[in-house]
Amino acid sequence: MNYTLCKLEAFLVIGQEAELTQNQRKNVEISTRFWRTFNMKLKKDQLSQSGSWLKYAFMERKNGQLFYFCAIPFRGEVPNGFSLKEMKAHQYLVVEHQGPMYKIYETYGEIYQNLLPHTNYKPLKEDCIHFEKYDHRFHWNREDSIIEIWIPIENT
Repeated sequence: MNYTLCKLEAFLVIGQEAELTQNQRKNVEISTRFWRTFNMKLKKDQLSQSGSWLKYAFMERKNGQLFYFCAIPFRGEVPNGFSLKEMKAHQYLVVEHQGPMYKIYETYGEIYQNLLPHTNYKPLKEDCIHFEKYDHRFHWNREDSIIEIWIPIENT
């Protein structure tokens, strides 16, 4: 599995959060529904991005619970119903998931079970477990769809 290392400076996003479960199948359903709701909220609040768009999905653990935070880059205003989130500067291991969204857990399995154990890096979990970066290359369930997976890391 190919990966790159990337130093990312701190950045701000605005978004909304949904609580997940410990069940991957249910989480795919929750996140899919949540994206629909989030995208409708973006449109309603005139935050839809045209042309060169960018969206994020952060996976976080708080008090033993998993949360999914859908976001867009911060552009100076936090509308009602949105939260501001700051991501601190980190070194990241970046992997591209290519294929339909429903196969993303296969990619995560490869990353966490096969790739990371064979590197000199360990995941940090201070700000988030990982995040997905979506841009013009993302197409829900097409084989040519690409999602970047960013995992904050440190040297072991």
